[in-house]
Amino acid sequence: MRSSLWIAAAVTIAVSLPSLKAHAAPQILAALPVENGIELNCADGLCAAQLSTYCLQRERPAPSMGAAYVPARPEHFTLVLNGADGTEVRVPAGEHMVFLENRGFMSVAASVEIGRLKTLGATRARLVVWPGASLIPVAEVNDPDPLTAEEIAYVTDSLRTHGEDMVDSRTSAHSAQLLAKLNAALPAEGQVTANSFDGMWQDAIGDDVPLPGAGPALNGARKAYEGCYGGKATYMFGGLKRCLEFQHDDMIRNLNIDYWQSQPGS
Repeated sequence: MRSSLWIAAAVTIAVSLPSLKAHAAPQILAALPVENGIELNCADGLCAAQLSTYCLQRERPAPSMGAAYVPARPEHFTLVLNGADGTEVRVPAGEHMVFLENRGFMSVAASVEIGRLKTLGATRARLVVWPGASLIPVAEVNDPDPLTAEEIAYVTDSLRTHGEDMVDSRTSAHSAQLLAKLNAALPAEGQVTANSFDGMWQDAIGDDVPLPGAGPALNGARKAYEGCYGGKATYMFGGLKRCLEFQHDDMIRNLNIDYWQSQPGS
């Protein structure tokens, strides 16, 4: 509930941005691919998913709280709608969803109003992020240093391709996504009962999304989980969720540093 209320507040902030003093456009972000889709969790009138993201432009400022973004290429973000009768419809997510900075450049919240999903005939939905996906900030009025078409093309093509090699394919990126998927499924409140990553996954997600087979990515997620579980702040779901967010963001931050240092001309 806390996260959905924050998203609603951030939507209000984003809508009012043009009336504030404009700042230079923030960084273009890469979104880690999730080709099997992220299930949208619904509460308080919104259905939302958390995307794992990283910064493609070290030289531009980090996004401010609630900064609004849009897909660089509509075909890279697909909203999959499932109806009560079993039908499945795929539509461009950018036509229906709002994308807002959530935690620096490391996470973006993608949300859609429950009423809109109902209008589209959906009882549940998931968001598919395709390889090479990028998010560009919504332009502000009087931006002193706006993104140019040439800059956007270079960043979302050449630099994004470099990111696929340096970040998307890395084991720790896959571990971070497992943490994000588990964290999104945990309730905001309540007592922790499972004492292992696998057990928590089974309790929170179950067979709807089978846990991937043993491997380095799963081992990395387990290790990060173990770094959270057992501390005084993690005995309740709220504390555990915040710790998993920290572990996720730490993985993404380290990957981003490697990416920056390996950029052409670095």
